[in-house]
Amino acid sequence: MPSPQQRMRPPPSRRDVRTERAREVVREQITRAALQLFLDEGFERVSMRRIAEAVGYTPGALYAYFRDKDEILFALHALGFAQLRTAVRSLDGVAVPPGERLFKLGERYLRFAFENPQLYQLMFITNRIGQRIREDKRWEVGLDNYEHLRSVVRACMAAGVLPRADIEAATFAVWSEVHGIASAVIRGRTHSVIPARDLPRVVRDAYRFAFGGLLAKPAKSARPRPAATERRQRRKT
Repeated sequence: MPSPQQRMRPPPSRRDVRTERAREVVREQITRAALQLFLDEGFERVSMRRIAEAVGYTPGALYAYFRDKDEILFALHALGFAQLRTAVRSLDGVAVPPGERLFKLGERYLRFAFENPQLYQLMFITNRIGQRIREDKRWEVGLDNYEHLRSVVRACMAAGVLPRADIEAATFAVWSEVHGIASAVIRGRTHSVIPARDLPRVVRDAYRFAFGGLLAKPAKSARPRPAATERRQRRKT
């Protein structure tokens, strides 16, 4: 419910709205340029002046949008998690059995990671992000994604698709399975053990194998079918 001060505040003018939109466009240009520079040259080597040059601004003008590199990095981090949330929650509001929902959630997670490898690296593999989160003591966009996964895992336990366990341990285990596959591929840790031509197939089958072992009773087909598993379990009870 809005406070009395908020109710008394006049709505923004059209000019204010246009100004804010223009500001957001510039912020996006800055973050996109910074993303490429951070990955090409390394975060520590990139200065605010270097970022300003990439977008055609003076360093002083850049500080009107971001106070330092860490703030730019955190903006990229938040952008990535917002996009991930959109990707993995495409099944919200659709009647899907819990096990199938969990399986599809993981598929969408991997697709997002492989389609946005640079952004994914900054989201999860950059230590400075963790420092900023600890300093600010807030991480709403990331926690929202994790809470969504926790709710799906909880529903799978209630349906008998996953064995009963500590919800925090189970949620972390499920996330670790998918994140492990994504980070290994994105960071090039597979080249020495998996031929490049086989990588797409191996990744697909590894994900199915991992979740087939995670689910209470894997389906007999090549792809896990948790919905069928749930029906069999209900007939037994």
